[in-house]
Amino acid sequence: MVAGAAGDKPVLAYHVPWVSAPGLPVDELPHLPIAGIKDSSGSADRLLDELAHYTGPVYVGSSALLALAGPMGGAGAILALANIEPERCVLAFDGDGAAQRGLAEAHLAVRAGGPARLKQLLAQRSDYPATSRLT
Repeated sequence: MVAGAAGDKPVLAYHVPWVSAPGLPVDELPHLPIAGIKDSSGSADRLLDELAHYTGPVYVGSSALLALAGPMGGAGAILALANIEPERCVLAFDGDGAAQRGLAEAHLAVRAGGPARLKQLLAQRSDYPATSRLT
């Protein structure tokens, strides 16, 4: 239905199992009318399965898995954390383990606090307002 409404625009599947349980089974991905998948599960096992068994582009959605996703052939990353740590996210995706470790504190803070915490961290590092519609 979504792919039909998108017309000739590409559609990415979005695997985020805590929002839409149980999520998208990897073996079903080739049968969907999608141009690729963004996986925000945060599961290294799931990411490995996608990269090994799905031939379409896989975008990692968890900043905890960048150093795994990039070197293993991930297509890219779509990350909230890239708003506050863009350079370090790029380095981690390129396989830099120190950069991946350097993302740990911010990743865990955003994972625990959601969009409101991301905005607080962004405000601490820039002129961006810390207010959020979500609390």
